[in-house]
Amino acid sequence: MIQQVPSFNEALLDKLVTHFGVTRHMKDGGYILPDGRLLNLQRSDINNRQFHRAVAALMPEDMLGICDEITIINLMAATGAIRYEARGRVHVAVEPTRQQRRKLFDIMKYSVHSYRVIVSDSNGATMGDQMFQSPQAHELLHFFNNCFSSEQKQYRDDEFYVTEERDYCVLVFRPEQRRIGRYDLKTNTYTIDPRFEGVLDVFEDKISQLNIFERCAN
Repeated sequence: MIQQVPSFNEALLDKLVTHFGVTRHMKDGGYILPDGRLLNLQRSDINNRQFHRAVAALMPEDMLGICDEITIINLMAATGAIRYEARGRVHVAVEPTRQQRRKLFDIMKYSVHSYRVIVSDSNGATMGDQMFQSPQAHELLHFFNNCFSSEQKQYRDDEFYVTEERDYCVLVFRPEQRRIGRYDLKTNTYTIDPRFEGVLDVFEDKISQLNIFERCAN
């Protein structure tokens, strides 16, 4: 798969680097920047360590989410940064660059910890969630290729639910309680927010599980 050169918010990246600085020490970092550098959150210093809410606090108002977690996803989508915890968690919202994949491999390959790697789309919906223990580089590449290929995306069912109303059903994105889709019972048609078009299969499955037409027939 040929990776396109992404366009990131360079001004926001510069703001983060100016505020926190960068580090070579994996235990101190908290984000992997697109060029492979580690944003220095001083995580190994119990007196000075920075938390992810401190990063969220630097975000412009128009990028703030309903909670810090959504704000961080907005940041990752805008800057291409990868959030990570040295003891076992990685969170990605944009397809990693070659430099980021190399850095992730360096962090994970000899670690005694297993790593949970979560991939979100730009809305915050999870489209990949897998555990890795000392992975090979090609395993990570394969996982990310699957997550960011439109043919392979598999969204988490439990992040969405359906509410039934008089003449239609509504699909709701649970983390933000956002109404993102509508199924018209009279015309048997689906309408979905274009930003969530990849979730249409989830919506259709949930409608089929409701057995609406069997109940109507009775």
